[in-house]
Amino acid sequence: MSNAARKALQVYKNQGFKGVAQKSRSTFRYRTRALRRQLAPHKETLEGKSLREEFDFISNSMFQINSDDIQFSQQSSKGPKPETIKSATWFVPYYDHFGFNGIQTIFRFIEKLSTSGVKNRIVIYDNPTMDTSKMEREIADHFPGTKDYEIIVFGDDKLKDIKKLPPSDIAFCTIWMSAYLLLRYNQTKHKYYFIQDYEPLFYVAGSTYALAESTYRFGFTGIVNTPGLLAAINQGHGLKGVSFIPAVNHSLYYPDPNRNNRRVRIFFYARPFNPRNAFNLGILTIKQLLDKYGKAIEVITAGAEWNEAQYGLKGKITNLGLIKSLDEVAALYRTCDIGFAFMLNKHTTYQMMEYSASGMATVMNNNEDHHWLHKDGKNCLLAEPSPNAMAEKIGLLIDDPALRNKLVHEAQKSLSYTWDQQTEMIWNEIKNG
Repeated sequence: MSNAARKALQVYKNQGFKGVAQKSRSTFRYRTRALRRQLAPHKETLEGKSLREEFDFISNSMFQINSDDIQFSQQSSKGPKPETIKSATWFVPYYDHFGFNGIQTIFRFIEKLSTSGVKNRIVIYDNPTMDTSKMEREIADHFPGTKDYEIIVFGDDKLKDIKKLPPSDIAFCTIWMSAYLLLRYNQTKHKYYFIQDYEPLFYVAGSTYALAESTYRFGFTGIVNTPGLLAAINQGHGLKGVSFIPAVNHSLYYPDPNRNNRRVRIFFYARPFNPRNAFNLGILTIKQLLDKYGKAIEVITAGAEWNEAQYGLKGKITNLGLIKSLDEVAALYRTCDIGFAFMLNKHTTYQMMEYSASGMATVMNNNEDHHWLHKDGKNCLLAEPSPNAMAEKIGLLIDDPALRNKLVHEAQKSLSYTWDQQTEMIWNEIKNG
């Protein structure tokens, strides 16, 4: 604060306290703080920066809708679907690579439509400078059945770009932001919401949360990843649709029959920047396990980059950070005995299925939306999210190899679904629904 500001504040104090009654001092203190804020140089806090960044984000014209937009969208797409579906438009967010299950699942269904004679239009709306040739190479490598498709990259004026898009028989949004674009894309006969998590919970209950939650009331038909997630959204918002069960790629995830670790090897799915994966609870769980079992166990983490030294774990665990190759991820899983993860959202994490397919016994946090798959004591162990409770259940598996084998055996029975079955089921619902 400058000298002039200090003098002004002192004058205000000297005048303010003359004859001030005790009951009015709170008002005086409020005015004093207000004057101090006005006179002092502005310092932006981390919270203030986050609030301002959110303001800039939600100010985007794509989020400015009214009831007429919703009504017009519903009217324009409520007619009968054509007897033969020949074209589909997908609003897809930009992604770095195909290493994430969410983007892979989207393209599994794009590939299914392609092999069924549908021309797919893939609209990337949030990165006007993306390398489309790289995307084409990745599609060819990972989803070779995707042949007749077109990639369209939006510029900065997305709303004008939407009106320029050619018509298609059906259209999909694939994340909540893209639902605002699909709402305005009225050159289609039916609109689908490809939902893979309860995305409002990616945020605190506030402005962005509200915009995300609103999309479930736009009137789209849901194509929803897991029965538990569809039930939660239907009960909470009335969204109707069909669910599918994610399958495991058994050519990639399979057990090593010769695995014979000298120490019990435990894997933790560590993603510090995804709150739904409860990174801090996982770290505290690891600390309790190390305190109890010491060198009898070996702990491996992967999922994102972070510094284990900041948590007192330097030299005590092996932190592999972000592994971009799925082959490397699968090879790592085959070396581990126990896997644990947290998922606090309504969608079941793929990790449990991939752990089990790779021969790992699994511990998960108890989550009612996942009980359609997670059966405590049968195909996994469930614990309350307290680190003590998680460490207790993991300890049962460390101490009891027979229990580990039993859970793995039962879990693998529940992994009989294939992507061919699930994509065919959804395609039949789209054609005939």
